[in-house]
Amino acid sequence: LEVVAAGTIIATALVPALRMMRDSLEVSRGLEEADLMSTLCVDKLEEQMNNVAATWDRTTTSGNYAALEGRSYLKFRITKSDAVSDGGIVNRLMAITAVVWNDANGNGNPDTGEKKVTFATKVSKFVSYNDYEAKGM
Repeated sequence: LEVVAAGTIIATALVPALRMMRDSLEVSRGLEEADLMSTLCVDKLEEQMNNVAATWDRTTTSGNYAALEGRSYLKFRITKSDAVSDGGIVNRLMAITAVVWNDANGNGNPDTGEKKVTFATKVSKFVSYNDYEAKGM
């Protein structure tokens, strides 16, 4: 009888508690991955902001994070444009968008259903007062 009572207690109390712990670990892993993706996205955005400020480079860049503990499934794409249609001003304001996503199917493109993080900003071209004065403005 004691074995039956112990089995009942385990089935009614311990099993649901273990299930809840398993579910909370899955949620925790998901949050950790989202936090990592956000951090990586901001890092790439800041890197490209510095690059644009120094060189006014409009090149789209993409890659993965294989060097980061073998996380080659995490991909990034940086889009830079000073076109008005993209929110820039030609030769004056650059729109930069950084996207990091978990490329679950490995096709190299962010697809519907894949987790992704997107950050965007704009960088203006530095023009000093002396430049305007030299041009007679």
